[in-house]
Amino acid sequence: MRAIRCCELDMAALPLQENAALLDTQASEAAKLFNERKYAEAEALVQKLLDVMPNQRNALRVLFEIRKAQNKHEAAAALGRRLAALPGAANVRAQANTQYAQYLVAQGRHEEALPIAAAALKAMPKDATVQHLMGVVLTETGAVPEGEVHYRKALKLLPAEDGLVLANLAWNLKLQGRLDEAAELYEKALTLRPENRRGVGGKAQVEFGRGRQAAAVAVLDEALGKWGDDRTLRLLRAMADLAMRQPAAVLERLGATDGLMGPEILVRAQAFDQLGQLPEAANAWANARRMQRERSGLVYRPEALQARAAAYKAYFTADRVQVLPRARPGAFTPVFLLGFPRAGTGLLEQLLAQLPGFAGADEFAPLSDLAGQIARLTGGGGYPEALDELLLGGNLDLPERLRAQYEERRARQGLARPGVNFITDRGALNFWHIGLFKLLYPEAPVIHVLRHPYDLMLSNVMQDRKLEGNAQAGMLALAHYYALHADMVRHLRGQLTLRYMPVRYEDLVTDPELVLREVLGFIGGAGAVPQGIGANSGQVPHPLPAHFALRGPVRAAGAFRHRAYLAAMPHLFDEVRDTLAPWIEELGYMEEAAR
Repeated sequence: MRAIRCCELDMAALPLQENAALLDTQASEAAKLFNERKYAEAEALVQKLLDVMPNQRNALRVLFEIRKAQNKHEAAAALGRRLAALPGAANVRAQANTQYAQYLVAQGRHEEALPIAAAALKAMPKDATVQHLMGVVLTETGAVPEGEVHYRKALKLLPAEDGLVLANLAWNLKLQGRLDEAAELYEKALTLRPENRRGVGGKAQVEFGRGRQAAAVAVLDEALGKWGDDRTLRLLRAMADLAMRQPAAVLERLGATDGLMGPEILVRAQAFDQLGQLPEAANAWANARRMQRERSGLVYRPEALQARAAAYKAYFTADRVQVLPRARPGAFTPVFLLGFPRAGTGLLEQLLAQLPGFAGADEFAPLSDLAGQIARLTGGGGYPEALDELLLGGNLDLPERLRAQYEERRARQGLARPGVNFITDRGALNFWHIGLFKLLYPEAPVIHVLRHPYDLMLSNVMQDRKLEGNAQAGMLALAHYYALHADMVRHLRGQLTLRYMPVRYEDLVTDPELVLREVLGFIGGAGAVPQGIGANSGQVPHPLPAHFALRGPVRAAGAFRHRAYLAAMPHLFDEVRDTLAPWIEELGYMEEAAR
């Protein structure tokens, strides 16, 4: 399309929509050509139509489908936005929003899809497809309980049970730790729609989480017997091998790197690591990250994080926070777990959950959710400046209202139950919200799990996990993100009076019983630490956080693993040395880094 009809289009000068409808017959002919897979002819016709009438809805829809089929994602997204913005009847606009949101979901762009899906839902609240779509978007953007609500609304609106909706609801329940409910739903969903490969993969992951590894493997092996070319199922099967510490099977299953995608190569990297083939592991993760940068544009974008850090450091000072109102003690004591990704907060949560009176909330409904509501509840500006509104009479009780909401979510999840006095919260973004935590639970303990920064680089660079600002893009990006994370925690510790206890990962994996006794004494919990807790296999009541699925013996070999890499590849950490050296020294690891 000509620029004047595309990116340089003047939306204010568009023809009236009723005039655009005069070309519906020709647009229908283009749709017919597209359905007959005569893509070149369909494209030529719609381009002519859109050159005359750039807001011809049906022609835009055909071109949207053509660009999708061609995998021209940016062009398709631009056309989806154009369709959603066109004026028209409410139901027509809602359908356009639904199509656009579905496209974004298919691309994994759930954050972008959220406002589009919300607009469609407001226009068509009794549409099962839109309710289902909203469930998907909310689940994938972390609002998991809210997603469950919309899945259940979709099921009520459907004339009969639908296997896809049931499977998606089952996955949602899996994320909430409600594994038995999820397993039951998967059985029903796959009976209705046995060809749902994603559902089969979800069922296998639920079985693995329930401790039924043999059943999970059987599900995957049966599925691969039918769909041997399904890469997602094959990757899940390789990840099961990895979790069961069968690295040779991983390499055999995935084969050579030719034709593999980034997540598959990262699993190979972890297999090489388990085998002690360290240069091969480093080469694999370097190839995977390079592929992701070249093919997906994966680049670390720290600007928003740096601006946020500056704003939080400017606001959260001792003088400013001291005058803000605090909440009174709540129904239980949250144990706030801090730590850079892969530092060991998950391991600490697993071990604490085996002690009487403890439950693990993982990253469910973290404080970041509440921080996002404060500006709306107070009528103030953005967070954290909106906290100043707490000084006004009408908002003095807001900390207690927020605390009640925080606790209600844990009660709804089944964590705040009789006998539970402590609930761990290890949200990945907790380090941003230490100040808010101090207002809601002034006397609650903060446990900070520390690990050698080089080990953190190794553990994160091999994981297929998205981090803020795309910090997973490579080791240098991880180092800069680590420095931002550590600097933020240091500032907040210096300005706030916290019940703070540092725990070293290296001590936790070497002598978990001793560390847990120290943590228990610091927290003020009753009871003794059972002998043999390092096996990390004790029974834990449901709901179970997702990471509990990979529980196994605590391995001291996880401590200082970077030493072996340095021995094999002395220059491996050269690009991050200057960024991490001040933090290594501050944490008292200098002697380890020099070995």
